[in-house]
Amino acid sequence: MAYSSAIRPPFVLLLLLALVCSAGASGALEYQVIYRGVFSAGADMPIADLLLDAPLQADSGRVGQIGLNASSEAYPLVESVYPIRYRFRSWTGPDPGRLLGFETYESTRKLRHRLYLRDDTGSGMKRFDLTEGAGQHEMTQLEAGVSPVTALQGERPLVDRLGLLQQVRRQDLRDQARYRFAVTSGREQLVYRVKVEAAQVLAMDGLAVPAWKLRFDGFERGRNGTQVAAHRPIFVWLSRASGHIPLRVDSRQPIGLFRVELKNRSALNQLAQAHP
Repeated sequence: MAYSSAIRPPFVLLLLLALVCSAGASGALEYQVIYRGVFSAGADMPIADLLLDAPLQADSGRVGQIGLNASSEAYPLVESVYPIRYRFRSWTGPDPGRLLGFETYESTRKLRHRLYLRDDTGSGMKRFDLTEGAGQHEMTQLEAGVSPVTALQGERPLVDRLGLLQQVRRQDLRDQARYRFAVTSGREQLVYRVKVEAAQVLAMDGLAVPAWKLRFDGFERGRNGTQVAAHRPIFVWLSRASGHIPLRVDSRQPIGLFRVELKNRSALNQLAQAHP
């Protein structure tokens, strides 16, 4: 199957990080990104650490916030070749899944810092380049828990990458269930089809953790109006316990496998002992 060239390569890694780090649990959850492929001689090579910020609950008309940070600072080899610094923050209104805006900060070989806000344009989002000073006022409002987004005409359901898994986790997951979501990358709107493939038991840090295995397929609109696969399928394992905490994410790319795994021993203990 051919995959769209319109999505630049880092998009898949950003989506991978966003999927696993939108857990929404109380307290911080720690994850590790592992690479296995041609550049590691087929061995597992940790390349980055992820930390999920505890979300601010949206109540009394305030804005809810989810955030994550990713860094390769603890991995000297990666730092010398391709240092990774990512930050994502997503803001929603009091209604679950009502996207207001999101921030992307990427410092690798280049610095990109952008804010996207909902609007009534065709893409559904307006972009501000924070490196040039645009959007600072709107960012300050969001950080203060105030929405800078005015009423939208005919607002369509739309989530960003941080909100995608949140929506899935709210579902009553069951074997072979299928879901469909409109997702924005800021510049483009995509459609995600999500399927619950099977109930499994994951071996993690010596523990047996009951899990649901899900498949995420992303599609964008091609030139002739048909849907084109935006990237290879991404597989996500969620706990079967209440809350459906993300446990593992796998993404196979031409250069190898990228895996993100939960590393909180206390959280794994609780999930292994919980009854789904």
